[in-house]
Amino acid sequence: MNIGLVFIAIGAGTASLVVGLALFTVLVARRAETLAPPIGRFIEVDGARLHYLDRGTGPVVVLVHGLGGNLRNFYGLVDKLAAGCRVVAVDRPGSGYSTVSGEHPTLSAQATIIARFLHRLGLDRPLLVGHSLGGALALALALDHPDCVRALVLISTLSQVERVPPAIFKSLDVRSPALRWLIAWTLMAPLGKLAQQATLKAVFAPELVPESFAVESGAALGLRPDSFIAASKDMVTVGDDLAIMAPRYPSLAIPVEVIFGRQDPILDYQAHGERLVATLPHASLQLIEGGHMIPVTVPDQIADWIKQAALRA
Repeated sequence: MNIGLVFIAIGAGTASLVVGLALFTVLVARRAETLAPPIGRFIEVDGARLHYLDRGTGPVVVLVHGLGGNLRNFYGLVDKLAAGCRVVAVDRPGSGYSTVSGEHPTLSAQATIIARFLHRLGLDRPLLVGHSLGGALALALALDHPDCVRALVLISTLSQVERVPPAIFKSLDVRSPALRWLIAWTLMAPLGKLAQQATLKAVFAPELVPESFAVESGAALGLRPDSFIAASKDMVTVGDDLAIMAPRYPSLAIPVEVIFGRQDPILDYQAHGERLVATLPHASLQLIEGGHMIPVTVPDQIADWIKQAALRA
């Protein structure tokens, strides 16, 4: 047997497989964008093109989503809040339909972009609501741009350095940019589709995944290459930002309300809720029955708390 021909055949087969996976990834991405198209407006801010939703009138509430998500994740809250507030939900830079030029921004850089976004919309110190990683971004914004926000509501928030990422997000913990890009364009779409239900089940545990979530939340958008790359970069860099932020928490002078589900399997309420509140001069902690996705599973209760916080602010 000619060894050279064997290696040529193997190389050709590998190239064909990679091309096939890349084409499949493109199809999955287009399908996701068909199922969950943009539903808001776009605005240019410091080299970022931000996608945002703006509804209702009254006290201003700004919603910031978590890791790998998009503004559609708040579908259970927006209409409820818009009944008495002006609600602005935004795709974080690099997430959903918000794009950035150049390198994906760190958490602190995203906070700066969002602060300037608030200024561009003429929002005078709104109530900032962050879920999960969005809560960490809200903290970063309040620390670095204290004149931009009046109060915070942090739901299931990331507030401390996680030495080991939650098991369900382990696939995002890719340090090599080249390997991250390769995974995004070959393996993420097929493996992500296969694991999507199991992933949602783990994120929502111990509660059930609402039947409407997969479609209404735009979850399929997370299977796109750019979404995976952005989420992976967020995962591997957020610890550095949090290590700098945590010692500064006592300097926050604005009201901060923290809401956690007691059974949250992703972020422990004692480590990220009680520990945070203990360092803040004007903070409170609300514990309810539920998991990590309480903005989706108990939207009425969460909306009521946010409305009350908006009126107080």
